Amino acid sequence: ARHVAGKAATITIEQDNSNTRHHLARMTRRTKVVSKKPRMVYDSIKLWLALTTPDIFAHYQGIFTIYLQVNTLN
Repeated sequence: ARHVAGKAATITIEQDNSNTRHHLARMTRRTKVVSKKPRMVYDSIKLWLALTTPDIFAHYQGIFTIYLQVNTLN
């Protein structure tokens, strides 16, 4: 692969980085909803990854759908 200099080649990367920062902003805000404990930071990143990775999201969406079907029959 050839190295490309300039801003045009970084738009996609910077947009992805911006989206990541947006979804993980809860770890940097100075409000009541801030994660300080390492476990909460880890769980927040894990949840964000699950929601933004189509295969993982589809897997848990299927499990949740089955759960709703089973629990609404009673």
